[in-house]
Amino acid sequence: MFAEDVGLAYTTVRSYRWVSSRWPKERRRADVSHTIHKVLASIPDEQERFEAVNHPPPNPRGGPARWTHDSAKRVVGWKVDSPESVQEKVEAIHDLAADDAVASVVTTDFLRRPAVASKAMADDTARHAVNEAQFDRFRQQAQFVHQEAAPQLQRTEHSAQFMDLVAACAQFVATAGRIVPNLRGEHYDDGERETIGRGLSRVRAAADWIENAVTRGEVDLDEQLEKLLKGSGE
Repeated sequence: MFAEDVGLAYTTVRSYRWVSSRWPKERRRADVSHTIHKVLASIPDEQERFEAVNHPPPNPRGGPARWTHDSAKRVVGWKVDSPESVQEKVEAIHDLAADDAVASVVTTDFLRRPAVASKAMADDTARHAVNEAQFDRFRQQAQFVHQEAAPQLQRTEHSAQFMDLVAACAQFVATAGRIVPNLRGEHYDDGERETIGRGLSRVRAAADWIENAVTRGEVDLDEQLEKLLKGSGE
C-alpha cells in the first residue's frame, strides 16, 4: 500500500526497507550514497559492515579517499562496471563471450596475435583442446571427402588393381626373359630341379587363380591351392 501511495514499485520499496534495516540511523554516512550503502549491506558481519563504510579505499585518481560503486563492489566480491585488474577484465570478457558463437569469433581474433597464440599453446589443457579440435575437423573433412568421392575412388581402386595385375604379369615375363636365355649350358641336380619344379607349380597355381578371379570372379582359395601357394602342397 505504501509503495502504491508513493508511486514506486513494490520491489523497490522492499529493497529500500532491507537496506535501511542493515544500517541503523547512527551508522549511516551522509557523505556516502544510498547505492554504496546498498552494496555494502551485503557484508554479513555487522561490525565488519559498519567498519567498512568508515574506511573508503584510496582514490586511484588522487585526492581524498572516497567510495565509488566499483570500489564497493570489489569489497563484497561483485562484478564491477569498469574492470581495472587483469582478473576483472577476464571476467568481463567471459561474461560478454558466454555465447559460443561470440566466443569462437573472439578466440579466433585473439589467436591471430603471435604472442597470445604462443602463451595459449604453452598451456597443456588449451593445447590438448586445440589438437583434439584439429583432429575432429580433419576426421569430418576426410569423411566428407570420402563420401563425395566414393564413386571416383572405386574406379581408381579398380584401375589400380588392373594395373597391378598387368604389371605383375609383365614383371614375371621380363624376369623370365632375362634369366632363361642365360641357362644355356647350365646343369642342375635332382634337388635343384625339384626346387625349381615346386616354384613353377606355385606360379601355375597363382596364374590359374588370377585367371579364375578375372574371368569368373572367384577369388577364394581352396585348401589344395592354398597349400600349393604356401609351398606345402604337391
